[in-house]
Amino acid sequence: MTRELQIIRYGLLIIPAILSVYVYDYPDYGLFTFYFLLQLLLATAGSRLPRSWPVLAAILELLYSAWMCREYGLMMIFPAISALLCYSRLLPGSMSILLAGLHLGALNVAFSGSALQERIYMNLTFLLAAGLNELLWRTGRGREDTLFLYDELRKKHFELDEARNRLLQFASQVENAAQAEERVRISRQLHDDIGHRLIRVKMMVEAAIHTLPVSPEAGLDMMGQIRDQLAASMDNMRTALRQVNYAPQLEGAYALDRLLEETGRDTGIETSYQVEGYAYPLYPSIQVVLYKNAREALTNALRHGKATSVWISVNYSEREVIMEVGNNGLLPEDDQLRRLQTGGGMGLKGMSERTSLVGGTLEMRAAAPFTVVTKLPVYRQGDFK
Repeated sequence: MTRELQIIRYGLLIIPAILSVYVYDYPDYGLFTFYFLLQLLLATAGSRLPRSWPVLAAILELLYSAWMCREYGLMMIFPAISALLCYSRLLPGSMSILLAGLHLGALNVAFSGSALQERIYMNLTFLLAAGLNELLWRTGRGREDTLFLYDELRKKHFELDEARNRLLQFASQVENAAQAEERVRISRQLHDDIGHRLIRVKMMVEAAIHTLPVSPEAGLDMMGQIRDQLAASMDNMRTALRQVNYAPQLEGAYALDRLLEETGRDTGIETSYQVEGYAYPLYPSIQVVLYKNAREALTNALRHGKATSVWISVNYSEREVIMEVGNNGLLPEDDQLRRLQTGGGMGLKGMSERTSLVGGTLEMRAAAPFTVVTKLPVYRQGDFK
């Protein structure tokens, strides 16, 4: 029982007892005071007894209140209503209705010798008080339910905030893993491409040293080839350095249209970008995976497929985002296709690992035009409720 309800309960006991002293002419006010203090003691002890004793105290209080009404008049109906407040909170439901019926019956027995108007007034007062008590109880339950829902919403808010922090941390881990993979790829490129070119240039220089004295024309031709090899190596070195030094922030860094624009500007091939559906914001981890997969697919299209046209299509749906990267290059041979479907090289393996890391799938369409399809699940704000 709440503090406010206890104040009402004791007010229904004390105030009518004081007023009845001035309204009624009792033969023995000391005895009345004793009975009233006994009723007050019964009401007070009922809320402090252990286990099932409060229910027994409430039943005794309702019977005692009916007896007080018989002995000291109609003003004692208010202490009876105080007892109603008590047992309706201790035993909500059908048991409370049963006790209220028992209480009303006891009050009618107590007022059996009174005038009809008093009995009608007593019954109407008790029934009205019972109805108001029920409304008060439901209002209290509604307030408790509201507070409970508020606590649940606050708890869900904290959980959502924690999930957001974990997701941002996960996105940072994905980005770091992708950067580490990119460093490995660039180092392999430097070793395999530029390193081999430099070894070849060294051998051509040694051959030119021996050829120039004997055949100047052949020696000059070899020097021209050496110059071309060095120029190509320098271009590759600049490209690798741009990739190493390129460290933009996440916002706008993984834009697919910008990737296509840079690819078309650097290589001169035809590019196309298409978006289907409503392009809603994606989580950083999804942006990173789409960007890395698109860049790897474009690199493979240029290096292995000798493509002259590439395109990217992104489809936004309610539960997933699908990116297709296609090209008009050469299709892989049967053995190459089997190798790609069973795991592929380091690039395709990295694409597959990145995609599965965020719960997505990676597919390849071998029929012309060759297309790499990345499907990633997306989580909107309502999914965390």
